Amino acid sequence: MAKISDLAAHVLSLIEAREGEHIEFKRAVPAPFKMAKEMAAMANTIGGNILIGVDDGGAVVGIDDAEEEKELILKAGRTHCLPPIEPAMKTVFISGKTVLWIVITPGNERHAVRDPQGNTRVYVRVADKNLPASKKTVRRLQDGPSLRLSRKNLDRHEMRLLDYLAQHQKVTLQEFCEHANISKRRAARIFVKLEKAALVRSHDFDKKVFYTLNPGE
Repeated sequence: MAKISDLAAHVLSLIEAREGEHIEFKRAVPAPFKMAKEMAAMANTIGGNILIGVDDGGAVVGIDDAEEEKELILKAGRTHCLPPIEPAMKTVFISGKTVLWIVITPGNERHAVRDPQGNTRVYVRVADKNLPASKKTVRRLQDGPSLRLSRKNLDRHEMRLLDYLAQHQKVTLQEFCEHANISKRRAARIFVKLEKAALVRSHDFDKKVFYTLNPGE
């Protein structure tokens, strides 16, 4: 059995870990706007790894021209990310196939993404998806938490919310009211407090507001 390189071994370990908050698979580089969303969402969250030449099931399919793919990625990061993102990229050979490993570092500033129509939006990573951040979440990304709070200072309803999000990934105000059997007013105060402490993030999508855990905390 041929010995594999350290880089290949690391990429294989990422594939084995499957897609999630900090790992994304792509058969090929997607359209520039979509590629920019992937990079910006990871940079706005905890960083991550994008593997080009790996399908959704984790099979290594390879790419034909690594240099051409690199150019497409750099163009996406420069054209659609504000400020621009220029990730580290490594060409890795696995069983005779070429995989491009893109490493996204968490940013010190939030990155917006400009769509083909010229509109800008900030995205964050939730599990294996890139979701739009609310205006409040964007402010937290830029300014940091406005309330310093540790989990040991949380009451049982606040801890219940964090536990629920750890299991279900996202929740609306109404869903949490029903789950915790509390009023909307009480639930709203909990969400405001934990969002100020950067323990949860809010998202507005299709005129709906929902909340997720902040993986950076």
